[in-house]
Amino acid sequence: MMEFNYHRPQTLPQAISLLEMPGAAVMAGGTDLMVYLRGRRGQGIEHIIDLTYLPELDFIRLEGDEIHLGPLVTHTQLAQSHVLQRYAGPLAQAAAAVRSPQIRNRGTLGGNIANAAVCADTAAPLVALGAQVKLEGPGGVRTLTVEDLILGPNRTQLDKEVLTEISFTRLPEGAGWGFVRLARREALAIARMNVAVVLERAQDGSIKDISIAPGSVLPSPARITQAEEVLLGKKPTEDLVRQAGEAVAAAMISAAGRRWSTDYKEPVVKALVERAIKQALGVEWK
Repeated sequence: MMEFNYHRPQTLPQAISLLEMPGAAVMAGGTDLMVYLRGRRGQGIEHIIDLTYLPELDFIRLEGDEIHLGPLVTHTQLAQSHVLQRYAGPLAQAAAAVRSPQIRNRGTLGGNIANAAVCADTAAPLVALGAQVKLEGPGGVRTLTVEDLILGPNRTQLDKEVLTEISFTRLPEGAGWGFVRLARREALAIARMNVAVVLERAQDGSIKDISIAPGSVLPSPARITQAEEVLLGKKPTEDLVRQAGEAVAAAMISAAGRRWSTDYKEPVVKALVERAIKQALGVEWK
């Protein structure tokens, strides 16, 4: 374990000012950071700024149609929140699937986003929900979508800033959603692939709005508009759902190229997308 200086700010402005020190790193739950300190990713870290004791960053609020989440909210809090279960189902379900009870009790939503691991379970649901993040630093405040914040594996636009809020519009009554996840086993394993889908249907049964966001298969989380366009404005059929799955697989191959694992991943991601869309539609076609 490397040596470092530990700081426990008592206010958010104090935490932000500490970020100007060379080699400063922010800690929320610490479930990833403490691992990094044992390896190469921890090199260069001289100061750890622990946000754990800032209660103003720990909240779940429904304000009108907007849901606001603090970065210190744990995965357990997300999974158990009645607000999220009702109005942001894929996020609650993704949080419930995170690794072990110990990690869910300690790991935070802000840390899951800011770490930008490809396998982060909450990233795909947040992208599907159109979530935004508020960043605060010495230079002021700015807002980005989660999709724009994450640049690639373990890379974000955070620049001597603290992620202070995550927000998105709640799903309307009657909206459908699905979240499916593939890992080596049911628990204690990171996601190999996951997919989040949210959709709304018109009175005639056609799809009037849809978001399809796969996780763990792209360098950074993103909606796959090519797949969404397959279903948008149409009454869903099993064949259209299959085509949407194929469009996500094609986007994955376009972004990552063909590798030794593609022969396995291509049919699997197709199947996961189909399953997530069917969950959102509430159908069980054979």
